[in-house]
Amino acid sequence: MSFKELCCKLGTELDNEFIRLRADQAELGQQLTERINGVANHVKILDAKVTGLDAKVTVLDERVTALDAKIDTKFEEIDARFESIDNRFETMDGKINNLQGNQNEMMNILIDIQGKVSAN
Repeated sequence: MSFKELCCKLGTELDNEFIRLRADQAELGQQLTERINGVANHVKILDAKVTGLDAKVTVLDERVTALDAKIDTKFEEIDARFESIDNRFETMDGKINNLQGNQNEMMNILIDIQGKVSAN
């Protein structure tokens, strides 16, 4: 084999190897592009799901806020009722004390009268 043939054969083999490397790189680039596009599609799907969940959470947050306001209002009403009942009990307690005081005075008067009747 001559030097010229040897160089041509080496050149052809190097050229074929270079072509195979370029083809492999192009194929790997295509696979990488497909994977990136697949990931992008999954990200879009997840983003849509997160957006939907965010909307649901916002609605639930509004409901919780409304319920919290209702509960606060009900507790204020209950507190007002308890305060009213407490005032009524204080009023009744005062009336009962007055009534007991009046009964004691009447008993003292009756005792005095009975003492005067017994003395006569």
